[in-house]
Amino acid sequence: MSTLKAYGYMTIALVILFLFLSSPVAAGDKNKDIRIEPDTVTVSSFFSGVQMHITCDLPPNSHAVLSIRGKRTEAELMRKSHQWELWMNRGEVDIYNAPILYIALSSKPDLLFRGYGEFPWGYDALEEDTRFSGRLKPSEDYKIFNEFIRLKERDKLYRLYPGDLKIEQVSSGRWEAKADFSLPSRIKPGEYYVTLWIIRGHSVVERKDNSFKVRLQGLPRLLNSLAMKHGVIYGFIAVVIAMIVGILTGLAFHRSRGGH
Repeated sequence: MSTLKAYGYMTIALVILFLFLSSPVAAGDKNKDIRIEPDTVTVSSFFSGVQMHITCDLPPNSHAVLSIRGKRTEAELMRKSHQWELWMNRGEVDIYNAPILYIALSSKPDLLFRGYGEFPWGYDALEEDTRFSGRLKPSEDYKIFNEFIRLKERDKLYRLYPGDLKIEQVSSGRWEAKADFSLPSRIKPGEYYVTLWIIRGHSVVERKDNSFKVRLQGLPRLLNSLAMKHGVIYGFIAVVIAMIVGILTGLAFHRSRGGH
């Protein structure tokens, strides 16, 4: 009987240990090296972007690259060409496995230069992971990818900041990497992954990971819920809003003309 009791106590102890290790508190301990402010971004009706502040301890005499990446998804581009003095559609191009958001900062500018080396960050790494379909010529991958990057940069969803990751000595023997950047107003809800690579010489010696979340609140949350669950109602509301905006714009334009 004593042996059965011992096995029972041991089983209970293992279950408690497993629950502790898998709990959110224990899971969060391993991510405390990267500190993110704010760790939750709330998108409301008048959201115009947010300033992010990320810090992480570093060993002395090292450099670093910090990347912020959204989930991978599918995008579609409509290619155009200039023929006979007209712009004409050349067909659709589907882009797979590209993140919805990509931001990277480096402590040395050349770490983010294209062609610097085979590292898991920057536009070179994104191009390696990205796949295309529906293109007209197999040799156009590089050109299509660059057009895609320009579109994302125009929307401020892709950004590189060479040399903008600051490394400072905060106390004796303690160094810290600091990053300040803006998230755009067009950011989508979801989880975003933060990765820091610590570099010595031309080698990565350590990697650290964390994440933050973007969530909707108020009217954006309501509209997103309607779009996902009640498409017809969402379409009707969108038409009504468009009509109201058009009427108000017309009234404002009419009054401005009448005032002269």
